[in-house]
Amino acid sequence: MTPTASAALATSDAPAAENIVRCIDVSRVYHLGGEEVHACRAVSCEIPNGKLIALRGRSGSGKTTLINIMSGLDKPSSGKTFLFGRETTHLNDRELTELRRHRIGFIFQAFALLPVLSAFENVELPMRLAGLSARARQRRTTDLLEMVGLGRRMHHRPFELSGGEQGRVAIARALANEPGMIVADEPTGALDSVTGLQIMMLFKRIVSEKNVTIIMATHDPTISEIAHETLIMSDGEMSRDIPEELQGTGILDAMHMPGTLHGEIEMAASGRGAGLDTRIQKGGPTGDVKLPPLP
Repeated sequence: MTPTASAALATSDAPAAENIVRCIDVSRVYHLGGEEVHACRAVSCEIPNGKLIALRGRSGSGKTTLINIMSGLDKPSSGKTFLFGRETTHLNDRELTELRRHRIGFIFQAFALLPVLSAFENVELPMRLAGLSARARQRRTTDLLEMVGLGRRMHHRPFELSGGEQGRVAIARALANEPGMIVADEPTGALDSVTGLQIMMLFKRIVSEKNVTIIMATHDPTISEIAHETLIMSDGEMSRDIPEELQGTGILDAMHMPGTLHGEIEMAASGRGAGLDTRIQKGGPTGDVKLPPLP
């Protein structure tokens, strides 16, 4: 990013320093076959720094459109979006690309790892594009893969890794350029319950230790227990009330059902009503939750 672009001042409507994203009456209209499709309708929200934010909604609710606008992949048809204090509608494609490359990490549902590259090379690639030196790339890639528990698997290709391990590579890659925000689109959708919870708890650890904001789009109800805040999209509009159709059995609640534990996670019936943080903190031989160890 050029010094001029980096030093650009936000307008008077820009968010305070603690907010990574701010949307003001954001609407997005697509024109398909002569018809207008309103994917977002006057959405306003703020995403604070250093928080895990859940974005939930049914298919077609507009959450993917909103997450694309929040991350600078798309622009609103009307309204304003501020990303790191800069209004995205005032940025050209090159400036948006630079902003995403240096300040945003992406984790896709299928992880989108390059199959011909090893885990190490997949994580290193964003650093190459950003122009880091070979020594810096080597050190940071190794540190990131060790952080997610793949220090001994870093030279394996994606097809040699389990789904959970591929997810961890994707997380390490998203952190490659030390972003201020990570956008994760259904990152646990194809994972089993045990691995899915481990990935979610790894996200929470990253938020706590790295002070990174994570916006996670997901259908799983468990994220509402883990996240600092849950935003709900319904018919293009935003709400903080979780509708009945989005409530149900998530990864956490599925763990104590027959056939889902495989001896790895146990939960006593007395803990069903407690919040996830309390249940995890009480984990251990006498607690109500036992989680597999995180890296």
